[in-house]
Amino acid sequence: MMSDTEVDQKEEKLETNEKEEKGDETVDNQNVTDPKNDETNLMELEQTETTRELEGMDKPESPGDSVSDAVLDEEIKDVTTDVNADEPASADTHADESASTDVVAGVTQGESLGERCQNVDDDVEKNNNQETIEEGLDKENEKNNEMNQTEVNEADETNERPQSIINVEIKNIEKAEIEEDQLEKPSEPPMVENNEANDDAGKDEMLQKENSFIKAVETEAKKVEQVLAPSKAPQNGVTGKKKHKKGIFICYSPDAGFLERKFVVELVRQLKENNLSEDIWFDKDEKIIDSPCWFSLRMEATERCRAAILIMSDSYLSSPISLYEGKCLLQRHTADANSVKIHMVLYSQLLETRLPNPYHQFLKHMVDLTITHARKSLAEKTSVVVGNLMESLEKVATALVPNQPVPTQAEFANEYKKKKIGTWSVVDLQDWLFNLGVKEFYRQNFAEGMIDGFLLMSMTDDDMLKYLGIDSRVVRKKIMQSVLLQLDKESKLTDNWHFKSRSQRAKPNVVYVIYDPADRRLVQNIKSDLNLRQIPIIHHQKLGQSKEEFLKLNGPIMATSQYVLVLMTEASATSPFVFHEVMFADWLGKKLVSLVFQNVWSRLRFSMRALLGDYPAIDFETKLYREALGILEYHVKPIRNNPGVVLEQSYLDRMADGLKPFEALASIGNDNNKATLANSTPKIFISYHWDMQSKITDIRHLLEVNGFHCWADITQTMSGSVNHLRGASSVSNRSNKMDVTETLQTQIQRNMKASSVVICCITPKYVQSDNCIKDLTLAETLHKPVLPIMLRFCPWPPEGSPHQVRKILVRLMAIDLSNEKLFKQNIPIMLEKVRKVCGIA
Repeated sequence: MMSDTEVDQKEEKLETNEKEEKGDETVDNQNVTDPKNDETNLMELEQTETTRELEGMDKPESPGDSVSDAVLDEEIKDVTTDVNADEPASADTHADESASTDVVAGVTQGESLGERCQNVDDDVEKNNNQETIEEGLDKENEKNNEMNQTEVNEADETNERPQSIINVEIKNIEKAEIEEDQLEKPSEPPMVENNEANDDAGKDEMLQKENSFIKAVETEAKKVEQVLAPSKAPQNGVTGKKKHKKGIFICYSPDAGFLERKFVVELVRQLKENNLSEDIWFDKDEKIIDSPCWFSLRMEATERCRAAILIMSDSYLSSPISLYEGKCLLQRHTADANSVKIHMVLYSQLLETRLPNPYHQFLKHMVDLTITHARKSLAEKTSVVVGNLMESLEKVATALVPNQPVPTQAEFANEYKKKKIGTWSVVDLQDWLFNLGVKEFYRQNFAEGMIDGFLLMSMTDDDMLKYLGIDSRVVRKKIMQSVLLQLDKESKLTDNWHFKSRSQRAKPNVVYVIYDPADRRLVQNIKSDLNLRQIPIIHHQKLGQSKEEFLKLNGPIMATSQYVLVLMTEASATSPFVFHEVMFADWLGKKLVSLVFQNVWSRLRFSMRALLGDYPAIDFETKLYREALGILEYHVKPIRNNPGVVLEQSYLDRMADGLKPFEALASIGNDNNKATLANSTPKIFISYHWDMQSKITDIRHLLEVNGFHCWADITQTMSGSVNHLRGASSVSNRSNKMDVTETLQTQIQRNMKASSVVICCITPKYVQSDNCIKDLTLAETLHKPVLPIMLRFCPWPPEGSPHQVRKILVRLMAIDLSNEKLFKQNIPIMLEKVRKVCGIA
């Protein structure tokens, strides 16, 4: 026990210390110090008090201990309160507050002075360890920051700033993470003796862990940088996964009623549940039913599919689109039976139509739902179809992926306002009905029937009453009127321009020409000839960057026409521009006419054959050009509509015979025509002017002696009449209205079309004549090679010639035959070039 004197001395010391602490606190309040300094002061104060208590623990306990205990309690409370008032809130401050609170709580519970001192000693030891850890981390992070700063400076010079920034950020974050981990660890039991060796060993181990973690983070940061660096990625490489091609096509009538559509939707749903979700192509699920390319995308799917399911009904056999798809599939199967497997499902009895003969070959394996399964429910019918077709469909399936669940959609979120009615889901329709004010009882009927926007568009008043039980006539009328209003609202949207074009009225006698850009010159010639006959011609103006943009730019122009002409050439046979325009023109309901300049039927796509095969076509390949042009004029602008004009029956028969279905025209006399053309048509066309008639005769004779068939219009003129020779006057005889010149013009075009090369005889008068302009333009339009020979010397390219003539001749090299010496010297060169062009060794 302490004596009274010792107690008094201890109290005096405590009072002195208290005054000193108050003075320190006053200085701290005047100079707003850093929170770390306050924390250090608090720890020093606690160390001082602990030391003082330890000094008194060795002495015997005295009655004055209670007084010193009370003073100590007050001191701790005052220090804790003052520090909390001065320091900002932080993680370290809260830790100190909790430690101080624990000390105060221990005093309040009546702990002995020795126990309180022991607790204080533990706190001091914990703080010492924390200081040691922080000092080690500060030193290490200072080194890391210096290293990173050096890397940043080097990166600025080598343009590698992003990597350095990542390193700096990661190492700073690492410090915070390690501090947090160390603070969370329980403190070690207090040591009576300070073992510096153990502290150094613990510090080294901690630094090793820190360095290893930093290296791991840096490695991960490099991987992240490689992913986030688009400039270093290969520009031409394919980065994404190749889209899977769906091979099972659902062929149904777009004009089908509600019940038939519901059957198709249910069938697709069950097939997808049987692991065919990635192989089924269904336009509803592809979300293209409101696209201007909807028809062309369906036809492309028929060309690519490996199997097709045809839902046969009166609606199917009455819809042009489904018939085109069926015809395309049949043509593919005829060409190669293994290219596509056709599965027919007879949904309903054929009362108004008759099954075409080409479909009879599939009757043996057809799934008939009209006899034994007629009284079954819709779900049972779809199960029958799936059971019969599943084994065959699995053989052509490539993915066999289970159907992925559709993500749940929040109810009554007004999402339907952002979509078109054809793409509404079941939840969207429920939301729409709720906002429409339809009672929950009726909404439940729509939900149980899984009715979405696709099915709603095909629903009638009777369908709602019969299949959904909507017995309120007011509710049915309200829903039908609201659907019409919604469709009318959508038709005014800018992306629904194709619906406006479909309802646009066409201008009389306006003709739209579909062609490939490679045939632009041929189109210009046809356009000029039809304009002379008072038939306005329009065509596409811009190509755009996608098929949607291409149709958006040119579709409204096409909608103003009454007829659509399709130029059939080698280039148009595989042209994507021609394909999409033809499909869109048929969807608009335009009258199509094919102008066959080349019989490319065998090279056409199957979908083009299916669509154009039954449309009328005009043969420009074997008929005379003017005769074919007259047939086109009669078809587009009939003379019979003019009052007071009486036409002969022979003329009407000839005009009618000139129009034949494209498929029939391509197959009639194909082999015979090829043999006739090979034996009788000339191989060389000679274009000349009358002033060199004698030389032309010599050149023609020389070519025929060497085995070439030649044609020059000198043989077609009347004997003794110079006026009928080519170029006998400044105005070409092609402008003459006589029957002889009319026949000569058509024969010129037909023979040039059949020739292998065009030899143009260059003279100063020839290059300025009408014959030269027309012959060279026609040769370039027909893609015929031109071989110029110079019969009278003139500068090359010839001066004074028209621009279009000079443009054609400037690319060619002329063979000089302008005098006798050059004629004998260069004739072998001319013969060699003719053989080369004609393919003769």
